Amino acid sequence: MDTTTTLPALAWSGATAFWHDLPRNLGAGLLLGLGAVPLGAALVAGAPGWVAAAATLPVTLALTGLAALTAGDGSRLTVLFKVDPVLALLLSVAGLALLAPWGVVPAAAVLLVGPYALAYGAVRGKRGLAALRGGVILAAYRPAWALTLTGLTVIGAFAAAASAGVLALVAAPLLLTIAARQTAALLAEIDALQAAR
Repeated sequence: MDTTTTLPALAWSGATAFWHDLPRNLGAGLLLGLGAVPLGAALVAGAPGWVAAAATLPVTLALTGLAALTAGDGSRLTVLFKVDPVLALLLSVAGLALLAPWGVVPAAAVLLVGPYALAYGAVRGKRGLAALRGGVILAAYRPAWALTLTGLTVIGAFAAAASAGVLALVAAPLLLTIAARQTAALLAEIDALQAAR
């Protein structure tokens, strides 16, 4: 394996790419924060569980636009409006599933597959079920990378919560930039394997 496609090298590459586009990424993080306002209001107000679960949809919708931006799909923030409503709805189903006693399982699956599904959709231009399928394949192809990205996502979520949402401006764009770098490397590796057959 080439040393540039190791997990630490890709994480560093994603972090430096995030840093080079810091103003744009902070603006994208701010728009994501605005998408999280309904969810935060529902949680603070003690709204019924189904309201809080449904309020995850604006967040996942904003994440699909953010994934397009972090994958290098454009140089302007208008890329954020290239959202994927079907993928956002599929990812927000985990929020609804949390109302059930078994809801931890779909939520964990979204944490494991979600970043790759968002990145795959942005890198390959796939939408909806095709993006989710690509995320599942990438997570199954390199599960150690998927678990590492899931761990980073959980740490980022805790950091965002501990900072009262301030670090959310940074965490989501940074994680999706790293996911986009990992996805591009995995797709290049898979394409090379298929071409060799």
